[in-house]
Amino acid sequence: MNLKLKSLFAVLIAVMVSCTGTQQSTQKATQPTTDTEALLSYQDEITVDYLRKHLSVIAADSMKGRETGSEGIKMAAEYLAKQYRKMGLEPVGDNDTYFQHYKLNATVTDSIVFQTSAIEGGEKTPVSRSVASENSTAKFIRAFGGTDTLQAPIVFAGFGVNDPTHDVAHLEGVDLSGKWVMVFQKIPHVVDGDTLITPSVDARARISAIFRNGAEGILLISDMSQEEFEKSAKEAAMSFGELTNMRLAYLDDGSDSRGFSKGYNLVSPEMAAQLLGLGDAAAVESYRKELIQNISDFSPKRLGYTLTQIPYSTETSFESKNVLAFFEGADPMLKDEVIVLTSHYDHVGISRPDSTGDRIYNGADDDGSGTVGLLSVAHAFSEAKENGVMPKRSILFLHVSGEEKGLLGSRYYSDHPVFPIEKTIANLNTDMIGRIDKKHEKMGVEDYVYIIGGEIISSELDSLLQVANAKTGQVKLSKRYNDLQDPNQFYRRSDHWNFGRLGVPFIFFFTGVHEDYHRPSDEVHKIRFDKMAKIIRTIYGTTVLVANTENPPTVDNQEFIEITQVD
Repeated sequence: MNLKLKSLFAVLIAVMVSCTGTQQSTQKATQPTTDTEALLSYQDEITVDYLRKHLSVIAADSMKGRETGSEGIKMAAEYLAKQYRKMGLEPVGDNDTYFQHYKLNATVTDSIVFQTSAIEGGEKTPVSRSVASENSTAKFIRAFGGTDTLQAPIVFAGFGVNDPTHDVAHLEGVDLSGKWVMVFQKIPHVVDGDTLITPSVDARARISAIFRNGAEGILLISDMSQEEFEKSAKEAAMSFGELTNMRLAYLDDGSDSRGFSKGYNLVSPEMAAQLLGLGDAAAVESYRKELIQNISDFSPKRLGYTLTQIPYSTETSFESKNVLAFFEGADPMLKDEVIVLTSHYDHVGISRPDSTGDRIYNGADDDGSGTVGLLSVAHAFSEAKENGVMPKRSILFLHVSGEEKGLLGSRYYSDHPVFPIEKTIANLNTDMIGRIDKKHEKMGVEDYVYIIGGEIISSELDSLLQVANAKTGQVKLSKRYNDLQDPNQFYRRSDHWNFGRLGVPFIFFFTGVHEDYHRPSDEVHKIRFDKMAKIIRTIYGTTVLVANTENPPTVDNQEFIEITQVD
């Protein structure tokens, strides 16, 4: 090799070495940082404007109340997928989409026939026959249940409660087994300052006691006028032909496909008067007042009538879907561990109108607030990634359907997880975080959130939450309902339960029930966005700390372990 060639070769080698060094330096420089404090700074991406923008779409009238199985919820699912696609999150659903499909079975009721007969001398004489359907109303309104044909004698049981403390025994002295039990709907707990029935002996306790005694059904005499009853019956008729009694097809062995078979109906004032042998609806109200005056003297009695309820229903099936978007972590050793953030994006659809005639149940708070909350958290992580900042562990954003129908979507995911449950280290669930309840309204406290889970399943997860909240939203963390003995049992009443039952530590973020719960008036303009944004920052911060903690939180509350089981 001559001198010129040697010199040229040396120059080429030097250039190659220089380029390699530059490439290695560039690669090293573009490696994302997983610094926790740097990640936490992106909480500022969670803004009121972002939340309002997306909630105004999710809870718009055009979404038609997002009921599972409806066109509205399909539109909502497409909207969520579009947002995650824009953010660049990975689709991990079926066939590389953002959707996990599952099959539901359901019941469609076309009509219900109600027949009353008088009994005299062992003989039955037809008294009335009325049909409830989409185009007709009956003398009874089925509130729920009654999926089977029911035929039974009617017993009148006053207010339908036993309260030994006040010498009230309206369920004693007559065999209720196999009977319709007719009662006045409104229980007179306190009248003119005098406690007649202990407040804890409420409608729920009454239902439990009556059915525990073997009753076939309950007939409620409401305080509505006949005109009001007929209006309510017309509104109820709108539900005929809709999908009800939804259940997961893979769990449906046919044994419980009928749903709650016992009856629970409202009876018209005119029919109540006839059954009680009174002149008219006004006489029924006079009788109620007389009964209150002599509440301790009443004993239940058989009426000389039977009621037959015949539902005409068909079974059908349809497909629903969860929405899934995946944000992969940056740590090669930890990114196979996943934090699942959940919210339900379904609501209750179009139903009975309110006093304004509004029939669309928008569900801005329930759970539009949690739905856009997850979007906002994902947006914050996406912005961080754009700037080279990422969590160590991975995050799955999971929007489930069917929550309002019995936690169906989350149950499906927990039984068919995209990522193994044993690699799912925590679940943060968000449902109704945009309003305040009556208690906090009276206190004048807005910046709070109820925490359910955490320490009752994992003290380590609770500790991470406390630190995260101090660094982010700084809201009051109320543990009012965070008790395994709490009668509300909120720890098993939302989608987090389908993770908790499998031993996954969870936190449920919730701000309580308000006057617009499951009403058309749950609308965007009533959302307290500033408060909501603070809670979402706390959720974001908790996700960051769980993602970056050295060891994942463990289930360490023995009481939780003992009282829960996989079902």
